[in-house]
Amino acid sequence: MTSTTTPPGTPAATAGAATGLRAALAPFAELRRAAGTPYLVTSFLARLPITVVPVSVLAAVTAGTGSVAVGGLAAAAAAAGEAVGGPALGALADRPSRSGGQRPVLLVAAAVHVAALVGIALGAASLPVPALLTITLLAGLALPPVGAFSRARWMRRTPELVPTAMAGESAADEVAYVMGPALAGLVALAGSTTWSLWVAAGLVAVAVPAFALHPSAGWTGPAARAGQPSAGADAVRPRGGAGQLVRALAVVLAGAAAMGLFFGGGNTVLTAAAQEAGQVGAGGLLVAAMAVGSAFTAVAVVAVPASVGLATRLGLSSAVLLVGVGAMALSLALTPSLLVLGATTVVAGLAIGPAMVTITSMAAERAPRGRGTTAMTLVGSGVVVGVGTGAALAGWLSEHHGALVGTAVLAAAGVALLAVAVATSRGRA
Repeated sequence: MTSTTTPPGTPAATAGAATGLRAALAPFAELRRAAGTPYLVTSFLARLPITVVPVSVLAAVTAGTGSVAVGGLAAAAAAAGEAVGGPALGALADRPSRSGGQRPVLLVAAAVHVAALVGIALGAASLPVPALLTITLLAGLALPPVGAFSRARWMRRTPELVPTAMAGESAADEVAYVMGPALAGLVALAGSTTWSLWVAAGLVAVAVPAFALHPSAGWTGPAARAGQPSAGADAVRPRGGAGQLVRALAVVLAGAAAMGLFFGGGNTVLTAAAQEAGQVGAGGLLVAAMAVGSAFTAVAVVAVPASVGLATRLGLSSAVLLVGVGAMALSLALTPSLLVLGATTVVAGLAIGPAMVTITSMAAERAPRGRGTTAMTLVGSGVVVGVGTGAALAGWLSEHHGALVGTAVLAAAGVALLAVAVATSRGRA
């Protein structure tokens, strides 16, 4: 019997793989056609400061005051400000009749944020601690939530592309979380810890206004442009108050907090593991490896058939996450090798992209009409709250009992995410 299987490496097999790759990436070409390459580039550059600012504030304040405790407080103040400021800015942007939509909100926030970063850079070594913490809190409050605003634009303009857009946005976030801290570290090594703050301020001053002034800031739904009611038109008339929005998104926000718990705990545990191995600088590389895997699967998730529901996707993602966490714990228990640990973090990272795409897609699906921007910023705040909680818990456990015990926080995050998937599935049944 003659086999009909094409041997790998033959021209036919190579051509088939290329065709498959093009087919998998085809949905993202739709995003480029809908928004244009300049928009995709601008929205990516404008979100980089979100990943540069936290590590820059921590490093600059620690160096300026000589206290890592004060540096940690400053980073926490910025995170607290971001958790509160994001939804507030989103709510303003969702009321175009009063605020003019995203454009003025972003421009004012960018100006205040740049001024705060300059204040931190100039005063890190001289300002009293209370004043320094106040400025870092202000920086967090005014940090432009570009990723959330970009997701809301897709919801208004091209609702049929929302699943693909959420995948693309999550991939962009993950790449930013690789590049941002690396950029901050390289700039700090080349100059001083405050240099990364100046770079972040420059990025905000240039990229955020470009994002704000892009024509997409005024996007409305296709039906609205034809003079008919649409989801985009409802952006002018938001429905429901804050209480209704939070109730509609309660399960989704729990999932976002669980992901944040994993992010904050994971970063801390990996840093602690690298410190235990005597290579503390390798912690950033371990985090980057996890983010690379996440970016890959965030892009690949568009190939999942629509018949696979969001609850099922989240359940599968949480299962993979738990397997990855188990592998990380096993690695820490059996070998001091950071290479082995890095391989296990990639496994855990594979679950992050699909999980975040699913959570943002659930938020888009459940948000009351006209509340898209607020919904996305609330999801971002849920992640931020989780990050702070995870970092604090994992930091205490790792310091007192070792990085292996710190992975308990990551396991708790995976279990919480699985519980959200179950609750979502039952709610839809």
